[in-house]
Amino acid sequence: MTNEDNLQRCTVRLNSASSQGTGFFVAQNWILTCAHVVKSAGNNSVEVFCKTISQNYTAEVTQLCEYPIDLALLKLKGDSLQHPCVELDSTEPNINDNLYTFGYPKNGEVDYSQGDSASFKYEGRSYKQTSDSKDIVLYKLKQGQVISGFSGSPLFNLRTGKVCGVVHLSRDEDNDLGGRAIAAQVICQYFPEIAQLNQEFHQSKPKGNNPFEYGTPVTPDRFYGRKRAILDIKNRIGAISPQCINLVGLRRNGKSSLLRYIRERINEFCSPEQKPLVVNLDLSSGNFHTPEGIIEGVRRGIKKLKGNYPWLREDNEDGFAVEDGLHKLVGEGYRLIILLDEFEAIASTKSRLELFQDWGEDWRAKASAGFLTMVIASKRPVTEVYETLSLGSPFANIFSTTILGALEEEAWQNIIQKGFTYNTELLQWVDGLAGGLPYYVQMAGAMFWQYENQEIAKENLIFQAQPRFQELWQDLTEDERLALRYQLGGSNLPSPNPAIVDRLQRYGLLRDNGGLFSSAFLEFVKGQR
Repeated sequence: MTNEDNLQRCTVRLNSASSQGTGFFVAQNWILTCAHVVKSAGNNSVEVFCKTISQNYTAEVTQLCEYPIDLALLKLKGDSLQHPCVELDSTEPNINDNLYTFGYPKNGEVDYSQGDSASFKYEGRSYKQTSDSKDIVLYKLKQGQVISGFSGSPLFNLRTGKVCGVVHLSRDEDNDLGGRAIAAQVICQYFPEIAQLNQEFHQSKPKGNNPFEYGTPVTPDRFYGRKRAILDIKNRIGAISPQCINLVGLRRNGKSSLLRYIRERINEFCSPEQKPLVVNLDLSSGNFHTPEGIIEGVRRGIKKLKGNYPWLREDNEDGFAVEDGLHKLVGEGYRLIILLDEFEAIASTKSRLELFQDWGEDWRAKASAGFLTMVIASKRPVTEVYETLSLGSPFANIFSTTILGALEEEAWQNIIQKGFTYNTELLQWVDGLAGGLPYYVQMAGAMFWQYENQEIAKENLIFQAQPRFQELWQDLTEDERLALRYQLGGSNLPSPNPAIVDRLQRYGLLRDNGGLFSSAFLEFVKGQR
């Protein structure tokens, strides 16, 4: 629930004998109210009016907890009614939180049987005691008027978008002195099964559009975690003297999302006095498959940021002109930071990478002179990329390396809680399938959001993930594949080199306990020869 309109859709008018009050849906076809609202019904049915659909129903009282608890539970009779439910929140409001309720008050000449609203501020706790000396927690309300008929109304916290209690009684029906409400924690205490159903309702009935996305870089406002990597980057590109950094991670581990975060949140990495200019080049684009294309990409990128070109296009191959342009930027106090994504695109073959050998040596010299700073994203450390193709890296010693593996536990759990309330079972399910790797965390959330059933969601995740697992498998070395097979219990395989196990753990493919990151990936590896 996110607004007052949704709250009104969850409330119903209750009439029994000569009594009128309010109730609200807490689970499918279950209504919560105050006991004194429906006590007069005895064994008779209670009339239920749903304003939003202008329909009358009947319900029976299934549980009655009389004074001082004053709560009652009703169940609709007949065919199941499809309706929204409030979302209960057993945490206490903050002092002076704005609270709201909607109900059906009726008292003498005052008759708002078609619905009425009231608002309050939270003042603090008060207590009533049961016959066995147990405290009943009440929330004390001020600056609002509670009149007869509001009893049983949901107390909605405008800050959290959830219901924190049940309106219980007035402090003065003739004035806006407020009232008291039964805390939601009391509901959970006396009706634990209903509290569980309420939680399950909001896990299985997400609202709005699917908030999970996988396959494309996420926007900075949807970027989670990577605190250590962000600190590493800041300490390199934001240092007194800028330095280069290599972000390393296997496919779909969030490298492009992190580069986007740097570009759009550069003030988190560099001070305004450093006047950072961030140029982002995706080397998978055909425009950048030659050194000349990269130089032109930098020239155009600077133009977009400053409004003027640092050198003429016909001077792209004139090393002196390019260097003069970069030197002028430095003289004006600018810090040029170049983000190079998909480095493997220029390193797919030895001949292609050889084409960039002179470019690499030239840019190393420019970086060493302080003309530019590079952030390169690659599946393997840049030096290793060159070594694999029997080439010497021109970038040796100027890059630090930061490996992107699994997200911090808090970070990936926050991703899941974009769409679902906190639930240990759901988080364990996601952990088993995704192991904290962002792409698969997002995929697990999206599948559960769509299918609302763990088994069906898992089946569809496995289907969607198969091509990604195949790509991942192809990117591994034979020694790394053998190490993964060994972790499955391959007793006939040699024990893997600890350095390889450490690398796989850093990449997030192995957990700290040696298990594979995902049960779905585990089954995939079993099927590989």
